[in-house]
Amino acid sequence: MSFLNRLKSAFTSPGGNRNHWVHVRCARCGEVITARIDLMNDLSVDYDTGGYWTRKVLIGQGAARCFQPIEITLTFDEKKRLIDRTISGGEFLEPDQVAEAQAAFEEALKRVEEERKARLARLAADQEDTPRS
Repeated sequence: MSFLNRLKSAFTSPGGNRNHWVHVRCARCGEVITARIDLMNDLSVDYDTGGYWTRKVLIGQGAARCFQPIEITLTFDEKKRLIDRTISGGEFLEPDQVAEAQAAFEEALKRVEEERKARLARLAADQEDTPRS
């Protein structure tokens, strides 16, 4: 094995899968957030079990003016396979649910924007009808 191959193997995990992807939906606004967990750098050792764990606080982009923190805690075994997960402020989504949840969120944003425009139009019409003194 060449020196470069040995160096490369030192920085990659077995099997080459270095990332664990997490998909969550905010409980308040429904925004879908996808986060990457780097299995080489983001995990802390759990000395009691010999496994690993990580805690992340996710905050969306605020498209719905919602910045609620979503706290997740992931527990992994000694081979860095997910064995438990908990969430506060949202719900976990499976990868096949992400597209549907994202479409529902975008549709809700469109409805809110249309309602806002209609409200502004009514307000402007009311101001035009009001006699000025």
